[in-house]
Amino acid sequence: MNGSTTLAKVRGTLLYLTFYPFWKRLSGVFGWQYCASCVLAYGINQGVGEKLVFGGKQYYMLDSLGLSSATYGRVDGFAHIPWELKSLFGLLSDTVPIGGFHRAPYMLIAGALGTFALTLLAILPPDAIGATMASVLFLLANMNFAMPDVIIDATVAERSKQRPEFGASLQALCWGSLGLCGMPSGIVSGYLLDAFGPRLLFGLAISAALAVCVPPLGGWLGEKRRSGRSCSADQYRALCSDVWSHPTKRIVASSAALVACYSIFLGTMQLTLGQEQPEVADTITLIGNPCLAWLLFLLLRRVDPCLAKAAAFTFLSGALQPSSSVLFEWAHAPAHGSSDQRCFSTAQCDVLVAAGNATASAHDNTTALTASNSSVAELLPCGWAAAQGLPCISPIIYTWVSVVGSAALVGGTTLYTTWFQSWPYRKIIACSQLFLTIVSLFDNVWIARLNIALGMPDEAFIFSDSVIVGVIARLNSMPFLIYAAKLCPPSVEASMFALFMGLSNFGGAAGNYAGSALLRLFGGVEAPNFPNLAEYVLTRTLIGILPIALVPLLVPMGTPLDTALAMGANNKVMEEESLVPDASGGVEMKKGGVEMKKRAHNVTEASSLAPDEEARTTERVSTRI
Repeated sequence: MNGSTTLAKVRGTLLYLTFYPFWKRLSGVFGWQYCASCVLAYGINQGVGEKLVFGGKQYYMLDSLGLSSATYGRVDGFAHIPWELKSLFGLLSDTVPIGGFHRAPYMLIAGALGTFALTLLAILPPDAIGATMASVLFLLANMNFAMPDVIIDATVAERSKQRPEFGASLQALCWGSLGLCGMPSGIVSGYLLDAFGPRLLFGLAISAALAVCVPPLGGWLGEKRRSGRSCSADQYRALCSDVWSHPTKRIVASSAALVACYSIFLGTMQLTLGQEQPEVADTITLIGNPCLAWLLFLLLRRVDPCLAKAAAFTFLSGALQPSSSVLFEWAHAPAHGSSDQRCFSTAQCDVLVAAGNATASAHDNTTALTASNSSVAELLPCGWAAAQGLPCISPIIYTWVSVVGSAALVGGTTLYTTWFQSWPYRKIIACSQLFLTIVSLFDNVWIARLNIALGMPDEAFIFSDSVIVGVIARLNSMPFLIYAAKLCPPSVEASMFALFMGLSNFGGAAGNYAGSALLRLFGGVEAPNFPNLAEYVLTRTLIGILPIALVPLLVPMGTPLDTALAMGANNKVMEEESLVPDASGGVEMKKGGVEMKKRAHNVTEASSLAPDEEARTTERVSTRI
């Protein structure tokens, strides 16, 4: 007892000795209020809030609302629209002040919307909400995560320019708080979900949304009000003309507006028309996605053809990979409080039937298993999943799978920077995509229950799958983060990188829509029998090869060690220059015989804007199994 107490004290002392000087140094430069704002936005709102909301979302949609996986894909795609509009949020906050402020009002609005949405999700019963209302509420919740992310990123970039020697420390503060707060909240959420259900998680997430309101209300962002309480029409026109008169800014702003309009149109159409006439919605989507990529290419090639190709690949690589939650629906055990009794044992079902609280027992009425494919839990027989020998994996196990997957992403990052950083972009992306396809083929082994026949428990299968997929997925995404940062033109680095991230997120949502369309083609693949599940998974996996065909056409040449010019970019992206590492970890830019010290701003942006890419990759790792 004494030994463990002493060890705990030593650990606490070491943590204090390492963190306190770091916090004190940053607080002395930027003020404790601003540092606390970074922690509240990244650590509390994203680290805690995102884990709680995303942890309960699938269980709420599939079990509490009784949605099918195809419908869930459409609803979830609509709810993720805010992550696709990051570049638009950045442009709005830069050019359109509210009440004389560029940052604080947007952050306050996002926090208020998130608080409102999460309160309704927590207090209203699922029967009173429905799929459409739930999708709107989750969209507002995502607005609460996405917009403060953009605002804090912008303030970090501003302060990194003012005090470049502290740029890396600010990034460490943001990423460190995200990891330190996200890991324990992710673990705890599984146990809470298993014991109390998803609505408790939404209720706890309200505190994270309220935390985002503190910095703007307290003036912690250090923002000074513009002259006058608000801008006049002439001032707004002047601010917009500054963007429109600059050719590169105009093209990037037009591209952001195009992506925003199509994203909103597509999400709304999938949510509305997709419910009544899914074949029409799917046809429009399959035609519209390549049209968007082509229009983006036509717009951005006026800045640089290499940049335009990379932007098109960013979207298409996700849109061409169908994804859905059908494997999760097939394998999971419902959370506490759900009316879904799929994983009840025969004894539990007999007790409930005797008490009149369950439908027909699966043991005594096995014909009910083939009677209907309804997605409504109350219409399915008690214990139907257990009777078929389905995995019935608990929320706690899935939580640990997500944690292990996140750790695998970190391992993949280390592996990439250690061994693969000198690999050409095209080689590492093509090889990793091919390996992801090969690994996905093992999903059919799981569906056929061959892992059980070989003596491998379901838990061991999904944990090993999560580790492998997490590492390979990070090897696949790291080149994108690097070349996207390097290709951002001067004066629009933040806006262009935010557009890249929005396209990456939009590609993932488009993949959800494609997954819903593929499920429809295979007859729905719904509970309790999940007909054609193996055929769907195999087809989905084989379609995932398609992005490899685009790699030689759209992915930049060169390696992360090359300059943008060596990657095929022109002088509009980066004028010919040589970058030499300096002693502080930045770079010295030698140009025309004049030395100019400059931070590698694009790389800083890659770090600060990557959390949503990490969240999307983590979600892909955890939901595919």
